Amino acid sequence: MGAATTSPLLAGDFKKDKFKSGFIHMVFFWLKDTSDAAVTDFIRVTREFVDQVEEVNAYRVGRPAPTNRDVVENTYAVSLVVEFDSMQEHDIYQAHQAHLDYIKNYQDRWETVRVFDAIS
Repeated sequence: MGAATTSPLLAGDFKKDKFKSGFIHMVFFWLKDTSDAAVTDFIRVTREFVDQVEEVNAYRVGRPAPTNRDVVENTYAVSLVVEFDSMQEHDIYQAHQAHLDYIKNYQDRWETVRVFDAIS
């Protein structure tokens, strides 16, 4: 018989990990005003504050994808996914004046906010 075959997964033939960071911070906002103008403005001010935090490696701000499956939560208005090298850098972000000002100035725009943090 020919040479033994190995499962591609067992052989380490994994898809390349695109996340370069060790700490992922995911925030989902349910806004009071979900008009296009309000959501667009909220995305703008969110980007402006995150751009001020040097510890952020990368981030994405977006709207829910139009997927329609029972397991998909897409009732939120805006998502924010932020990458950090470490939990310590995430903690700096949490205490950063730009983050504190953002919460103070814009918390009246959201009904609910949910946060999910992950380490890799």
